[in-house]
Amino acid sequence: MGFIRRLFSSPSGPTPRQIRKGLKQVTQMHGEAGTRVAAMERLASWRTPEAAQALLRRFTVQTPQASMDLEEKQYAVKLIAGMGEAAVEPILQYLRTEPDVTHPVRALEELLPPEEFLGALLDILSGMADEYTRWPEAKAVLIGYLPDEAFSRVADTVLRFIDDDDDDVSIAAIDYLARNGDESIREKLLESFLAAEHRPRVRGRILDHFCELGWPVRGYRKRMEEAISLPYYLTAKGIVKRRTNPES
Repeated sequence: MGFIRRLFSSPSGPTPRQIRKGLKQVTQMHGEAGTRVAAMERLASWRTPEAAQALLRRFTVQTPQASMDLEEKQYAVKLIAGMGEAAVEPILQYLRTEPDVTHPVRALEELLPPEEFLGALLDILSGMADEYTRWPEAKAVLIGYLPDEAFSRVADTVLRFIDDDDDDVSIAAIDYLARNGDESIREKLLESFLAAEHRPRVRGRILDHFCELGWPVRGYRKRMEEAISLPYYLTAKGIVKRRTNPES
């Protein structure tokens, strides 16, 4: 009787066994591309949070052929975005816990209206600022997705990453702030420069922004004169410049 009921009733969704099988197939790094893609499409067709969770695992593995790996991941983004609301919460959970967020955040951007997308990014970044994470690269990627026009809303959150222990995260925050900042940001960057005594990449990026923007070191001249070194130098007006030939 149980078999007859299953045969004539409408399925309510994939079984746990089907999800496990799909998960195994999409994460087979050395398997056939056709098998992975078919499993990706099958998971996406079910349009359930559990299926979305399994499909997202495709971003946690890399196949030997880089170009094929990229194509599959780009296709996975399209499939996940097509799953609609069922995929939103699994993506948010993924972004909070996994290192490779580049592709999932693109799917989220396609799924959510701009205001909701921004709110989701801020919520995740705030959590990352408060807690230790083994995946600093995720913070840098998410900061890179913050729109410039939202500066007034996100500046306080981004400032929390300006002195992050990871250079790439710190530089991502510096780039966003320098691109959109004002006098208060100028001072924050100068303070970060002085604090980054043993971080040449961070110091170099800050000075490059000062060169490009023509910002003076007003209020910090004495300390900057002691800290700055070639190929950078200060003009008589306290503007940072970079020598094209450091030996000249």
